[in-house]
Amino acid sequence: MNFTEDWFSHNIPNFETCMLALNKRDLFLEIGSFEGRSTCWLLQNGLDTDGEFTCIDPFSGGVEHGGIDFKAVEERFHANTQEARRGTQFIDLIKSTSYDALSWLIQDTTSTPCYDFIYVDGSHAPDVALTDACMAWGLLRQGGVMLFDDYKYPHEPTKVGIDAFLSGFEGKYDIILNNYQLAVQKK
Repeated sequence: MNFTEDWFSHNIPNFETCMLALNKRDLFLEIGSFEGRSTCWLLQNGLDTDGEFTCIDPFSGGVEHGGIDFKAVEERFHANTQEARRGTQFIDLIKSTSYDALSWLIQDTTSTPCYDFIYVDGSHAPDVALTDACMAWGLLRQGGVMLFDDYKYPHEPTKVGIDAFLSGFEGKYDIILNNYQLAVQKK
């Protein structure tokens, strides 16, 4: 596999904790995929060999990605995830903003609620993190796990949006990990 960045490997213990909390691993959703490092790990270590994985990424980047060739990033994503696939795993890439993609998934009655695991690693803007969390929550099945990246990243205000989500949905989840990342399991 061909990766130029590694913003993921230090989070593997958190992903392992999330996978242990799941009783089903059929359908995964990822918001923000970049080159597919987390996607590949989940394909190889989490998702069932006949599972389906939906990835959302506009491949245009945010302010934290200045100067990156996103056409090349998308090409690496496709090559990496094809190499990582096991069995008959299916990968569906929705090349769009998270808002538009989640709106489409919410309207697709076959998708509501169905995801066993949702990884939220899109925009670091608090309003977008809050919107992603609220929209994705309705797609998460009971017992499913939602993992938020960069929860305690000191240079980004992501935590503000995630905390607003936690406050609004209080009593509807259990926190299963809280460190640099935060994971909740839907009651």
